[in-house]
Amino acid sequence: MLPLAPLLALLAAPPANAQDDGAPGWIGYSGVEGFDWGSANMPFDGVPRPRDLVLPDSNFIGANKQDRPEDLEIKAPAGERRFLRYARGQLVDAWWLKSGKLDPAPLVEAKQADWTGVVLGPAEDGFLAYGVATSWTVGERTVLYWRDRLGKMELLASRAAPTLQYGIGRPSPLEKPGDTGSRPKLSGDFRKEAKPYVGQVAGCFDTSPKPVVATIELRLDAKGQPSRIKVSADQPAFNLEDCVAAALMDLRGAPNASGKLEMMRFQ
Repeated sequence: MLPLAPLLALLAAPPANAQDDGAPGWIGYSGVEGFDWGSANMPFDGVPRPRDLVLPDSNFIGANKQDRPEDLEIKAPAGERRFLRYARGQLVDAWWLKSGKLDPAPLVEAKQADWTGVVLGPAEDGFLAYGVATSWTVGERTVLYWRDRLGKMELLASRAAPTLQYGIGRPSPLEKPGDTGSRPKLSGDFRKEAKPYVGQVAGCFDTSPKPVVATIELRLDAKGQPSRIKVSADQPAFNLEDCVAAALMDLRGAPNASGKLEMMRFQ
């Protein structure tokens, strides 16, 4: 029989993994571990979120400087990254990025999803990752679950409903741009595979000054579909990465292939 003190300590100890009982993990119903939604308390170890890190479902709407929320990255276990967003001093949103499995089921309670589709997310070396995202509305909040098409990275996000003081910009699945009929010059490793989609790619530059040259780097997964993309252009273009990624999302090539594609549009 255990002595009294160790026995009391054992009885008082929390379960080794709260998720074993179907409870949410770091992101829960009422907030994140240690902080409630709406709380003005901030973590002492928080640092500004890196500006070059793309998080799915992180857009916001604001017309004034004070409308811009404050995004913090906090300390997390190995293989994870955790982010908090404060709007006007209150905790409103959180993102949980993990190399490994995340389970949205405890947060969404078998509710019907609002949508499922392809959304861009974070990747290595300046690339963006094609991933599959599912979004739910749960009470006064939304939940988004995203899985990288290549690799093991997953993301779980919980966001506040928009208010008069805080507007959110929700993502939507990538949609192919229209084909404007322009036939620019294509060259590079994926010229043949991209030829059926040249009109849609050109459509991403309808409002750009001409001529315009764009360089597109692609990596395909084991199924030969796009898994990584990086886009640059010598003229400005609206929503460039999402538009080009959508234009090429049906491209198919050799499994695990990688290379570049260059587009030159003169008019």
